[in-house]
Amino acid sequence: MRIAFLGKGGAGKTTTAAGFIRYVAKRYPYVLAVDADVNAHLKGALHVDGLEDAAYELGEVRGEIIEYLKGERTDLNGRDMVGTTPPSLKSNFINVSPTDPTIAKYARTSGDGKLALLTVGTYKESDVGGACYHVKLSGLQAFFHHLLDGAADIVVADTTAGTDNVATSLSIAYDINVFVVEPTRKSLQVYLDFLEVAPHLAEKTYVVANKVDSLEDELFILKHVSREKLLGLVPQSRHLKRFEQGKKEALEDFMKEQEGVFARVLETLKAKPRNWENYLASLRATHTKVCRDWLDEYYNQKLDDGLDSDFTYEKAIAAGKARQLIAV
Repeated sequence: MRIAFLGKGGAGKTTTAAGFIRYVAKRYPYVLAVDADVNAHLKGALHVDGLEDAAYELGEVRGEIIEYLKGERTDLNGRDMVGTTPPSLKSNFINVSPTDPTIAKYARTSGDGKLALLTVGTYKESDVGGACYHVKLSGLQAFFHHLLDGAADIVVADTTAGTDNVATSLSIAYDINVFVVEPTRKSLQVYLDFLEVAPHLAEKTYVVANKVDSLEDELFILKHVSREKLLGLVPQSRHLKRFEQGKKEALEDFMKEQEGVFARVLETLKAKPRNWENYLASLRATHTKVCRDWLDEYYNQKLDDGLDSDFTYEKAIAAGKARQLIAV
């Protein structure tokens, strides 16, 4: 199960994502967190022992990741594999597990081993004038499209602010999207812009309203967000302010305040099982579109020709289970 937190900068998106990650980490044996925000603040917001250790930034090793995921596939016939390239039955895949080689190599892991954190990374001096964040996200796109997670797995992503998520194939990667909004026009407009740009994602997009301190704030939110899409109202937290002032113990108090909202978010996520057939169809359509729009011209190759038409995620999952039985 995969969930993305989105929203305007300053609305509390990263803090809410971190709180939800800590909430589910107490209820599931293993959680994979992904910092896919250019500001890369999730590690600090989580404040979990072990995550401070040095680890790879996916944006810097995207070519290495894509090369690994390529596996032994032969359908590319020498053509490049990119972040949107659908898998083959001969691809390498990823499982949500501390023993998975990709996660073990590229993620930070908490001291208790229950939480892994992947970080795309932020801009560096070498990127100035020559790179956009979408390039850094290409490795993460390939990662998600080769991730064989199931209903017992939890993957939580803190994504780029605003509507930027719809500009990559990551828009189809998550089972639900949760916008964190404040009771202001500017904050809500980001959510409304997302629905206008990507109406096909409306069915799996929800809202958590943050810093709601009055009935007036609540009514303002409900003018723009339907009740069935509103997963919770969160007041301005004095505990969060204390935490941001350096009082680390206040984070637990903040999380207790949010438990009802986090429970509703988790319930909603569990009610949205993934349809792998639809996922693959969306990925293939997205890959073809970006190939026609610019990738084919950029690489001077027809990147969606001759790809493995026999591939299905169900076959890949079954093959993975078979390998596990042989290993046992």
